[in-house]
Amino acid sequence: MKTNFFEKPATSRRNVKLLGLFVVAMLVFAGCSKEDDAVVPNAPKSQLKAYTSGTNNGFFYSLYWEGGSASISFPSASQYPGNFQINYSNVNDVVGGKGWSTGGTFTVGYNIGSLSGSYNFVGVYGWTTNPLIEFYVVEKGSVPGSTRIGTLSSDGHTYTVYKNQRVNAPSIQGTATFWQYISNWGGAPTGQNGKITMANHVNYWRSNGGQGFGSFNYMIFGLEAWGGRSGSINATVWRQ
Repeated sequence: MKTNFFEKPATSRRNVKLLGLFVVAMLVFAGCSKEDDAVVPNAPKSQLKAYTSGTNNGFFYSLYWEGGSASISFPSASQYPGNFQINYSNVNDVVGGKGWSTGGTFTVGYNIGSLSGSYNFVGVYGWTTNPLIEFYVVEKGSVPGSTRIGTLSSDGHTYTVYKNQRVNAPSIQGTATFWQYISNWGGAPTGQNGKITMANHVNYWRSNGGQGFGSFNYMIFGLEAWGGRSGSINATVWRQ
């Protein structure tokens, strides 16, 4: 996913691998994960790379950033357990959110309470293993793809589905060659409840993508921004 942590694919898009340098990041930041509200301190160094993950109110969370500064906190999680907030400034790349350490085909409910500044992607992001696949369901923004698979109607929206092959790229298993599946919609409003029926996307990817679908690793509802962007998101995720 990066030229830094998240490499651009061959298509020229700045593509995210949330845990693309998981091993390196965890070695460097071995003490960062906490079992409750965790805030990553601001980092003034322009090329700092940082990763943190843990649990909060029964949800898995993670945050990676490179350059600038970023933080994740959980201001309303005592009332809404899936709530999180990410603030970022002048980042080369930031990606993070809240969800599950093991994803699944269940329906994901979400509310993008507020979104300010600039960003690239808001939606579901995750990985499978055996085979190693990275996947996106884009509710706001877009994630360009190199090969168009078709369209999928789900939850009242029409998603355009793509796939990319990543060759010798960072992944949750280190440097590897793997496929990405991307379901692009991008029209979600803020301040309203939405849902993502993951079974529809997984079944479509499995049947039409040509690469099968593996065993779920982690899956989050989150945000990605790159290219010197600044902004913030406050959102809540839950399992329906």
